[in-house]
Amino acid sequence: MADQHVSRVTRQLSRRSVFEVLLHQSPISRADLSKVTGLSKQTTSEVIDGFEQQGIVRPSGRTSGNVGRTAVLYEISPEGGYVLGVDLGGTKLTVAIADISARVLAGATELTHPDGGRAVLEQIAAVAHRLARDVNTHPSRIRSIVVGVPGIVNPKSESVELAPNVAGLEQTDVVAVLSAALGGPVMIENDVNLALLGEIWHGCAQNAANVAFMALGTGIGMGLAVNGVLVRGENGGAGEIACLPLGGDPSRPEVRHQGCLEYEAGAAGIVRRYRAAGGGAVDGVRAIFERAEQGEETAARIVADTATLVAQAAASVVAVVEPRLIVLGGSIGTRPGFAALIVEELARISLRPVEIRCSALGNRAGVVGALAVAVSRLHEDLFGIDERPAALVLPAPSITSSEAGARSSS
Repeated sequence: MADQHVSRVTRQLSRRSVFEVLLHQSPISRADLSKVTGLSKQTTSEVIDGFEQQGIVRPSGRTSGNVGRTAVLYEISPEGGYVLGVDLGGTKLTVAIADISARVLAGATELTHPDGGRAVLEQIAAVAHRLARDVNTHPSRIRSIVVGVPGIVNPKSESVELAPNVAGLEQTDVVAVLSAALGGPVMIENDVNLALLGEIWHGCAQNAANVAFMALGTGIGMGLAVNGVLVRGENGGAGEIACLPLGGDPSRPEVRHQGCLEYEAGAAGIVRRYRAAGGGAVDGVRAIFERAEQGEETAARIVADTATLVAQAAASVVAVVEPRLIVLGGSIGTRPGFAALIVEELARISLRPVEIRCSALGNRAGVVGALAVAVSRLHEDLFGIDERPAALVLPAPSITSSEAGARSSS
């Protein structure tokens, strides 16, 4: 039994080693795969033959050389499987499909269904089926699906909690409904956690083991990685900085329900404080920032006060976990000049220095993070080994012209 276990692990390590080289160095010949991996030519050929039978790799040409000395080159085939990344927001839904090598093939963004709940999940399924058709595959070939939701995801029950921006989501079994509709395994995750993972994979937080992503917009939330591990907390509520008792009375019922920091520094709170300070009529928070940029005193004061509240929240994070980097995201967090105000105030009140950057991925961070997790889960399903838990290193996500077009039109 022990010998069988060793043999199984050895085979899986060989498969994993070959696949990892193919991820980063294809097209490549069997001989070169053998040299890079250190595996014997026979073992390498056995792995490639098995991959071809599974549709994981395909020939992609031959090496150039003298007559009789050419060799077949291999690359990863998209037929090895597809993944789906979903970023569900209160106003917009973004979905993208990628292949097993993390190549993004197609994407779509549309307004979130106003009925929420099951209607939103049916919308996700409909978009997924449409994207599968767009890339000429069947939805059953989507082998890993990750959905970012605007709420707390309880890791024990896989239920969504505290998601006021999408009606009915808390009362719906998201995993069960989507799994049935899409016919594949579904994982749900907090949207800000996924935005953080997106920045770590292909954004401004690459190679950062200790990093926080602060999302500032309609709502306020935070994703946190410590020593390279995503922090979720006992019931999935780690990073809910919206509830920090900053800026007001956290015991008031309307404040307690929303969270004190979000009540004051979220979009609605900024508008409410601006009007209370004597500001004129505005149709949203963007107008207040624009007026501040134009030199209006009341707007500038409200923006500065908001930056102070955010800096206080950041100082609290620094005091507790001391990240090397804090990434600012969301419609407010990435406003021009806002980060500079936070940096200035944070330097004044925090004893520990921390780098502040604005999100490099913007409103794509969540769906990029969802794809990163989905691809990693697919790889682990195919090549994961209990004795070697570290995830395969993903290449940067390449984007096809069709997906780029979908992105630019959204």
